Amino acid sequence: MEKRQHFRLSDFLALEAFDGNKKIFPATPLSDDTKIQALHGDVLKAVMRGLRKAKTQGKVSTHELLALLSHELELAYSSIATFSGSEHDDPRRCAVSLSEGGIRIDACGESVARFQNRRLKLSLYLRDGIDEPLVVSANLRGQTFVEAESKWIFRFEFTGMTEKLRQRLFRYILQEQTKKVRTSGAEQAAI
Repeated sequence: MEKRQHFRLSDFLALEAFDGNKKIFPATPLSDDTKIQALHGDVLKAVMRGLRKAKTQGKVSTHELLALLSHELELAYSSIATFSGSEHDDPRRCAVSLSEGGIRIDACGESVARFQNRRLKLSLYLRDGIDEPLVVSANLRGQTFVEAESKWIFRFEFTGMTEKLRQRLFRYILQEQTKKVRTSGAEQAAI
């Protein structure tokens, strides 16, 4: 792979992971319960992070607890504010950091063991107006457990990507970064 600067995008994307032809993520079929968890999971996790921080700080006042919870919820809501209901309800959705060269996937719970394979095929459901997912091969390059957030971070490098797929991914990243810049610019203008 040539050495060049890769643009990065932090996003919530629906994705599926395959080991050969066997689908390994998500393991559970889509149900009403998983849709509810997907819809409210970000908020519940934000509340739990705030409570864990309060616990580690010892005895905190009600005002301090509210400030911690408010901060965590603000972060969660700012991350999901750009999604319509149908996109947010998708249990395949994961927090990712995406570039032309690879992807970082934040995973919790039962999904952890599934990502520990060294080589996977990933289907990324980009919101770029193309009905087909972007299907890429990826090699596991590292994993880290973040105890404070009870999650695993998996880093994959894309391999064997055609120039056509790389250009599609680049256009998507650029498009989403442009949307975020416009959104933040509009918010600043409103203040």
